[in-house]
Amino acid sequence: MEIINVDNSGRLVIPEFIRKKTAYNEDVPLLITELDDDKILIKKLDRDEIEKRLRQELKGIDIDKIAHDVRNEVNEAAKKRYAAVLG
Repeated sequence: MEIINVDNSGRLVIPEFIRKKTAYNEDVPLLITELDDDKILIKKLDRDEIEKRLRQELKGIDIDKIAHDVRNEVNEAAKKRYAAVLG
């Protein structure tokens, strides 16, 4: 266990022995969340596991079509809202 401080920008340094043990380095994405008033959780994100879960959960869903439809809806809404500017 080690006591660390948060700097004036809200940053903290994960102690070296923890970084080495957990293989945290500058390229590792981390999730940080509040558990309760005085505890936080920092969890290493496994991109491969996230991709696998998303593929399972979204199986059979055409994501490209959804993105296309949303893009069209946004464009139409912008045209209506800013008709005077867009001409």
